[in-house]
Amino acid sequence: MRYGLFLLDEGPKSAVLPDRKQHRQRTTPTTPTTTWRKYARRSLGTPFPASTPVTARAVDDQGDRYRELVQKAQVRLSGVAKDKTQHTRVSACQAYAHPIQRELEETRLFLSKLSVDKPAPLIKSDVDENVADTLAKVEQMRHDFENQREQKKKADEAEKAEAVKKVEDAKQAEETKKAEATKKAAEEAKQAEEAEKAKQAEEAKQAIEQSKPIETPTTSEQAVLLAKRYRDMYSELMNDLAPKIRADPQKRAHCFKQRGLVTRGVGQLKDSWEFIGRTADSIKSILSASASADVQDWMLNLVAKSLVKQAEREVSVAPHAAYPLAATAVLVMQAYPKLSDMLMIRLVKKCPFVVPQYMAKQPGQNTDDFIKAAGYRRNDDGDIESEGIYAERMTGMLALFAAIVQMPDIGGQPNPFPVHHGWTWLVRIINMPPWAISPLLVQTFLSVAGPTMLGVYGRQMDKLISVLATTWIASVAGSSPLAVAGKSNLTTFINEYRSSGSIRECKGRVIKAR
Repeated sequence: MRYGLFLLDEGPKSAVLPDRKQHRQRTTPTTPTTTWRKYARRSLGTPFPASTPVTARAVDDQGDRYRELVQKAQVRLSGVAKDKTQHTRVSACQAYAHPIQRELEETRLFLSKLSVDKPAPLIKSDVDENVADTLAKVEQMRHDFENQREQKKKADEAEKAEAVKKVEDAKQAEETKKAEATKKAAEEAKQAEEAEKAKQAEEAKQAIEQSKPIETPTTSEQAVLLAKRYRDMYSELMNDLAPKIRADPQKRAHCFKQRGLVTRGVGQLKDSWEFIGRTADSIKSILSASASADVQDWMLNLVAKSLVKQAEREVSVAPHAAYPLAATAVLVMQAYPKLSDMLMIRLVKKCPFVVPQYMAKQPGQNTDDFIKAAGYRRNDDGDIESEGIYAERMTGMLALFAAIVQMPDIGGQPNPFPVHHGWTWLVRIINMPPWAISPLLVQTFLSVAGPTMLGVYGRQMDKLISVLATTWIASVAGSSPLAVAGKSNLTTFINEYRSSGSIRECKGRVIKAR
């Protein structure tokens, strides 16, 4: 074999490979001649020399020797390959090893063609049975493991489903509990509301049933007569003028169309003189377009109705909204003075306190007639409205009355419904026995028209306020919430006036230019 001496060398592994030229010089082997000849160099493809038949053992020994030589060569070559600094030498060694590997393969091919005694077939022994048993046990263990894993998976899924179900049940129970609580709260609120409505209705009914005609000397006969005059005018308006308008299709159509324009203009009023002036001019142009005196009177009635209805709906919650309505009314009254009577007709019909007049149920008068005369309304259930809602509506319409009487001259023309009407109203109500609603009415009137009246009447106005504080408030009877709250608020209002010397202006009293 080529380079056999070097590969058979058993020297240390760290020995350095000889130089290539020195390595090519062959030395005489120390092995016996016969053995050397067996491994002597031969050219590739040359058959091995004839020899005695080789037994299986000899073939095995030779194969082991070749494998050993190859392994040693590979170990040394791999060791050199790990050292990067010896890269060139490693390449050379790999080139040297390649012919050896080819020769080894040829040797294996040669040995495979030799006749070798085959070993006797193995007899099945107890070891084979043990192996079979072991394999069977392993298979059984695998099967058991699969079953256990499947069972565990099913158990986990069942546990998870149970947990989800518990969560869903708890959630459903919580939602049911909340729904029941909400339903119960709603029912309780409804019962409380119904009880409150029933209480208020009962109080209103008792107040109506216990009302008596006012016969004391302090009752103003002029106020009663004034109220009767306006109610007669309203009857004449509904019984005489209304049928004439309805009987004429052209007049009816004209009034119906113009009423929509008036209602829209009044409903869109803003706190600016520019907008108020445009609205008043629009209403005056509508009135001037009337074809006859009947149509004009009916349209004046509709203008007054729109103003009062807007006050009833809006001013009751926002008193400052009374000033734009009052300014519009004064501007229209300057051109059509008859509007002042139409306004009082509508105000007295819905709010008799503008006279002022306390409406008491007269002998023989049924409840419905009294409710209508006093300005009460029935709600959707047919019950009489509560005292609180009734008082709000009354103060809204009274605020419109107060805002009109305190309005100064506009455009160099006087107010057709001047401030002395407000002085008359205040004197009358102080000279009348107060009702539960009276303190609220007086405070509303003073907050809207008080600054103007104080500027006009001075010390006389101060004396009236002193009368209110010293005797009149204390004479208000009753312990109803309306009476208690009214007395308290009016007392606070008067105390502020006494401490400051002026009446606090209501918001919106000074109308903006634009």
